[in-house]
Amino acid sequence: MKLQQKLILLSVLSKALMAAVLLLALPWVAQGLVLRHTDAALRAELRQVQRRIGQVGIEEFLDRPSRQGRTHYDLLQDEFIALQPSAALVADTIGTFPRRQQGQLVDFRVLRHGGFYQGRPYIYEIGKSIASLEEVYELLRTLAAYVLAFAVLPTLLFELGVIRHLLRPVDYIVERLRAVRGPVPPALPPLRTTTSDFQYLDASIQQMLLKIQSVFEQERQFIANASHELLTPISVLQNRFENMLRAEILPEEAEAQLVASQKTLHRLTATLRTLLLISRVENHQFALAERVPVAEVLAEVVEELEDRIGEMLLRVEWQLAGEPVLAPANRPLVFTLFSNLLSNAVKYNELGGLIALHGQPLPDGAYELRIRNTGKPIAPEHLAHVFERFRRFDTDAAEGYGLGLTVVHSIAQLHGIGFGISSEAGRGTEFSLRLPAPA
Repeated sequence: MKLQQKLILLSVLSKALMAAVLLLALPWVAQGLVLRHTDAALRAELRQVQRRIGQVGIEEFLDRPSRQGRTHYDLLQDEFIALQPSAALVADTIGTFPRRQQGQLVDFRVLRHGGFYQGRPYIYEIGKSIASLEEVYELLRTLAAYVLAFAVLPTLLFELGVIRHLLRPVDYIVERLRAVRGPVPPALPPLRTTTSDFQYLDASIQQMLLKIQSVFEQERQFIANASHELLTPISVLQNRFENMLRAEILPEEAEAQLVASQKTLHRLTATLRTLLLISRVENHQFALAERVPVAEVLAEVVEELEDRIGEMLLRVEWQLAGEPVLAPANRPLVFTLFSNLLSNAVKYNELGGLIALHGQPLPDGAYELRIRNTGKPIAPEHLAHVFERFRRFDTDAAEGYGLGLTVVHSIAQLHGIGFGISSEAGRGTEFSLRLPAPA
């Protein structure tokens, strides 16, 4: 999972957790607010009753014949005021108490206050039904839910936008790294960001790429120089061996040794020429100025390998849709690329096996070419190293030094050809080439 996705997920989860906690706490918060407001309203109403008694006397609130306590309800019987004589002064209390109303017990929020009037203690009770408060509870809960939603959603959207904006340089850095197709990094403009961490990361990556380029250039130059310098003494040795073999008086044992030495020199010469070819390709010393018909080159390579294909009793299957063209390109190099791939398809195939050449055009103008053989598969741990120099994974094969696929990879990079490889038992090994659209 990408860093941006993790941060977005973290932001969403944190907001969801915060909303869940607030929604769980909302009923208690709403109830506390309503009760606090109700208690304050009851105290205010008690003061009004006390002022009223001070103005008109207490008889208005008592049952006049008996002058005993009396309870006054409002029209909907949601609120009441009760006043009754008391034997002693009681302390002020406020709480929720049941009261019988029309034969039923109903919970009321009741303020009980003790006071004196004309030297006699009385109990004041002012109450409000809990049922009438439920509407206020529901209103507050709904209002709080809407406020929470309108607070969380814009905040979440704002954070997502900020995360995308802050991590945009990471996407630019990843695109820069993907643009590096070889040891020579492409020319890229400075990274546009004000975050010093990203600036430092980009500068470090650029320095690392430059160091890799420098080391690669030194290695490439050394291989080119060494290969070129070694070819001259090898040619001299070959000429000397040929002259010695022309001698009339030469022991048979010495002649066999000279022939073996010549074969070794021939293999060494082929290796050095291959290394020189790789160096020249990587140094872009070949001109790309031709339109190369891919099917035609493949047919030439198959014709050249016809004898070896016949010896192995192989079958070549052609399924090339359209007319793939590689342009601009270098035809000899394209021939070498396909020659190495098909030579491997023959060399590592099984007796009576199959070489499949399938291809189809892609919507963007490119062309996908697949070359498959039904030989022994390559182990999964070796697939990532097949294009490395001097890498050989089939110890049963006597010929070759592990440079064929390195040549293929270098030529493919020069022509902008994408490469993929898969290998599995029962199907064999398949090379997938993505030929760019002709320019």
